[in-house]
Amino acid sequence: MKLKISLLSALVVLGWVPLACACTGFAVYGDQIVYGMNFDYFSIPLKFLIESHGGMNVFHLAFLYEKTQDDPRFTNYYAKTCGMNDRGLFCSCQEVEPYVQGAETLGEGEGFIGDQYDALGTCACVEDVRRLIPSTRWVQFTGPSVHNLFADPGGQAMVTETDNKDHVITGMNGDFLVMTNFSNHAMAGKPLEEVVGTGAERYRRAHGYLASHKDAFGVSKGFDLLRQAVCDDPECKTLCSMVFLPREKIIYLTTDPQMEKVWKVSLGKNVIETERGYATSIQRPLGPEGLLASDLESMACP
Repeated sequence: MKLKISLLSALVVLGWVPLACACTGFAVYGDQIVYGMNFDYFSIPLKFLIESHGGMNVFHLAFLYEKTQDDPRFTNYYAKTCGMNDRGLFCSCQEVEPYVQGAETLGEGEGFIGDQYDALGTCACVEDVRRLIPSTRWVQFTGPSVHNLFADPGGQAMVTETDNKDHVITGMNGDFLVMTNFSNHAMAGKPLEEVVGTGAERYRRAHGYLASHKDAFGVSKGFDLLRQAVCDDPECKTLCSMVFLPREKIIYLTTDPQMEKVWKVSLGKNVIETERGYATSIQRPLGPEGLLASDLESMACP
């Protein structure tokens, strides 16, 4: 097993226990192309960063691997879970239920499905990701299972999933795609009222909102949708909400539960700056070392 820890293996190291909910992602193609994600988790430090790979800049949301101090490999390590590169390729890696028995080590030709997220550093579009998939037998790591939502500005979006036997791709049927925490493949083609599983109600709310507002969708409606999909479980709250504009190479994000204080990330400039809701206007460079969400708040609200 290579020394590279995916979101999935991070949760195992953390001493994972089942959560009531865990994240909502979407992609919509109307007058404007918009992606979005609510990151739902227990209270844990978050970091925003931009890395460069082969001339391509990639924005990431990452969270701290706590409870890993006994293993020096994982001390102060941040797991990347959602991001977009400057070609507009987006990925959100989220938990999926029911969980399947994962593998601790990889066999020849195998890969952990959580590591498909790394395609953000090498691929420009969904088709590039599709071409990579057949060369590997994708499996789950031990612990909670995950699936991935990919989207690009060319109008392609898909969800990738595996049960360790079959790797399945569920494409977009229409002008938008939503992913929560049940298998998109298992529920494909079912009427909304028949969709069941973890995150089914969040899925219905997001799906209904997109169906009604997709043509005039933008940043404001992106946050409106994410407000309707928040997780308010005391043990698993929405810690960060993000709206991505791939054509503009801009990400709007907030860690404010009311979503009134918003930051703006410019992939072309590699900076993060206050957008609205703050009395002080600041701008900071954003690189591979990243900035903690708590530090940003301290800078903007001294």
